[in-house]
Amino acid sequence: MVRTRRAFLETLPLAIAALLPARLVLAQSPPSAQDFAGQLAVATMFGIESATLALQKSSSPAIKDYAHRLADDHARAASQLRRIVARRSDIALPDRPDGRHLDMIRDLGALQGEAFDKAYTAAQREAHRELAALLEAYARNGADPELKAFATETLPLVQDLSDKAGALTPRP
Repeated sequence: MVRTRRAFLETLPLAIAALLPARLVLAQSPPSAQDFAGQLAVATMFGIESATLALQKSSSPAIKDYAHRLADDHARAASQLRRIVARRSDIALPDRPDGRHLDMIRDLGALQGEAFDKAYTAAQREAHRELAALLEAYARNGADPELKAFATETLPLVQDLSDKAGALTPRP
């Protein structure tokens, strides 16, 4: 009984954190400059790669329009982030998405038609909610002034993409 209770108490903080929205968790403890830049770079790579898939696989004009804008906006953000990091030696950007994002790209790539459109719009909704939470947390509490300014500037763009992703209705 004591062992079960101890195991429960040890896992309770993780269970609570999992139940809290990402926005609340990130707002309390922003990532380091390195982690923020890395997460942002991965998010922009995922945005661009998934938009490329949408342009190839979707037959929905609304999804294709969104994908064009997404690719342009994420490419612009990635370029601006690279310019910031290029002047510094304390931050290194990843050269490819992490395993989770690579898996999502692979899974999207295996779908066709309406199934692709549904999965793509769901992935964009979630990805942009996460990205907005990351940017908001860093804009409020980030330690690096240059990255904090970048987060503040980029947040409205990502919130708009998030809103537009939420309004997408997949249609063949």
